[in-house]
Amino acid sequence: MDTLQKLLAEVLLDASYGALTEMVVAKLADRGIMLTTRERQRLIEHLRSSAADSFQFRTWRWWDRRRIEIEVAEEDIEAVHTRFAEFLERQLPEVIQSTIEELSADILRTLDRQWVRESRRQDREMKGFEKRLHQRWGLGIDRLRMFLALSREFGDSVNTVFRDDPGAAHSNLMDVLVRLHARGCQVTHEVICLLRAGLADGAMARWRTLHEIAVVALFLSEHGEELAERYVIHQAVESLWAARDYQRCCGRLGYEPLSELEMQNLEKAFEQGVERYGSAFRTQYGWAAEVLRIDRPTLSDIERSVRIDHFRAHYRMASHNVHANPKGVFFKLGLLNEVDVLLAGPSNAGLADPGHSTALSLLQVSTALGLLKPTLDSLVLLRILTKLEDEVGEAFMEAHRRLEEEEAG
Repeated sequence: MDTLQKLLAEVLLDASYGALTEMVVAKLADRGIMLTTRERQRLIEHLRSSAADSFQFRTWRWWDRRRIEIEVAEEDIEAVHTRFAEFLERQLPEVIQSTIEELSADILRTLDRQWVRESRRQDREMKGFEKRLHQRWGLGIDRLRMFLALSREFGDSVNTVFRDDPGAAHSNLMDVLVRLHARGCQVTHEVICLLRAGLADGAMARWRTLHEIAVVALFLSEHGEELAERYVIHQAVESLWAARDYQRCCGRLGYEPLSELEMQNLEKAFEQGVERYGSAFRTQYGWAAEVLRIDRPTLSDIERSVRIDHFRAHYRMASHNVHANPKGVFFKLGLLNEVDVLLAGPSNAGLADPGHSTALSLLQVSTALGLLKPTLDSLVLLRILTKLEDEVGEAFMEAHRRLEEEEAG
């Protein structure tokens, strides 16, 4: 990129000396001397070199020894400045744009030719990195994968019983908890992929979502069917928010707007929900307002209600990796004590917090689902998951301790 900037500087320099050359050429023309294109180019090179005040045209006949002096008045300098200013205003933007287009196309073609070799090199480096990461964190990640596999089987078995029970067919609570559990398993899979890639901060950001799922699942499980119904109906609030945002930006994106009838239906569903549950229902967590007796409840209010607000510090740390706040720019889990290092890719550090936190939160979601209608099978599976969660935490913490000892030594 520095080369491109230098090229632009050369273009500007050529333009300035070009304007000066045109002044000299015009003065020579007044004396009846017309320069060829080649002579003009030699004159530009002479002016740029500042070698001497005089300049000899070698193509003139040997017997023609005329000496021509050119006086440069103040108005001539002003004319050069004016010409250069016109170049900057009228021609430079076009020159810059054409240069950018030509150079970017040339560079991209070069990159395309070189990419196959570069891609293979990066693949080799990544495989080596993943091998080293597995040597350090493999046990914890593997136990977390096992934890996820059992959680999926647990969710599938509970869902099967739920679907086969005619009495539970219309249960909003069971349906929502099963869906939350399935989503929790999916997010856990995402965390595992990020951990295996050495992206601790990304994994922590995804755990943030899993924590929110756990908070909502525990809260719904504790307060029952009526609250679950509010939760389901609250889709009308979020749907209207999304539709209004879409209507505001669809034109600039080239999308078709929602029809008037579609918007009317969304507005109607929204108003029906507010009319049924009160004005607080229109807020982000309005479905929880009546239970909490708070007009504008927040996630932290629900956390306190289900007694897992001790994860608030972890949640805030995870939020740094979601938002563009200053802390997220300067703090990285993937860096141990390196404050002056910029992390722009994977790292072999920082996996303990997202790994262990993920197991804890998925266990909470599974517990909320399993204790709704407990059976001997579900209780046994929950006990297995509880023991396995401890093993996940121990494996990740042991790897983290070894890393700290190596760094200290």
